[in-house]
Amino acid sequence: MNTNSRFPLVALAAPLLLAGLAAPAMAQSDPRISGFFALGALSTPEYQGSSDRTVGPLIAARLAYDTFYIETATLAGGFGARANVLPWSGIEAGPVLGQRRGRSDVENERVKRLGDIDDGTIAGAFMRLPFRDVLSRRDEAAIELEYHHDVSSTASGGLLFFGGSYRFDPTDRLRLRAIALASYASDSYNQTFFGVTRAGATASGLPEYKASGGIRDVGLTLTANYTISGGWGVTGLVTLRRLVGDAADSPIVSREGDENQISFGLGLSYRF
Repeated sequence: MNTNSRFPLVALAAPLLLAGLAAPAMAQSDPRISGFFALGALSTPEYQGSSDRTVGPLIAARLAYDTFYIETATLAGGFGARANVLPWSGIEAGPVLGQRRGRSDVENERVKRLGDIDDGTIAGAFMRLPFRDVLSRRDEAAIELEYHHDVSSTASGGLLFFGGSYRFDPTDRLRLRAIALASYASDSYNQTFFGVTRAGATASGLPEYKASGGIRDVGLTLTANYTISGGWGVTGLVTLRRLVGDAADSPIVSREGDENQISFGLGLSYRF
């Protein structure tokens, strides 16, 4: 197992986990400052499509006032942040900034010979449409949409995430959330992370492969936060993503990796 904890400022590989980890309390009648912080350990695949694992920090934080908030987290792809800047309730939207983790110094010898992929800086935007009191007075469903575009020199293209979430607070101490999402990758993104060039094929022994754009993966994330005392508690998450299409068919995945990508983490949290 690779225990290199290299989690740069990143585009979220599973972006809506931010909302899952740092989920706010149900809407308050009076505006106030509120926040959340979690610190722990996170186990993820070493790179996209890898069957090897790496362990790094799990960090999530959120600071909110009324409908405005900023939230940030380390996740499977690194570290990223987004902010809701709309001044009205009913819809949430704003910028996303981060740095997408590349691929370097990996355990798999054949994939290593393909060459390194540099970390890439991304910019984008998100939109979230919440619906409260759907099945009970302690729940919230939402439609989630988020786009990341590489603005650095890695030429790794763009990602569009779309899906939905459902949150339920069985008690004042326990918060549960399920997030179902899929991602659409551009041609350049899939070729960067799943393609094998002629030079790469010669160096690695893998067949040459051109990856086109399309649905990259579908996934489900479950998060839970339990308050023990005085705002302190524990937070946990598990994510299962399944690579599909050209991503799953890549020899990097089908021959040397795994199309099932599982991440899980546990940490100490504080809510105020």
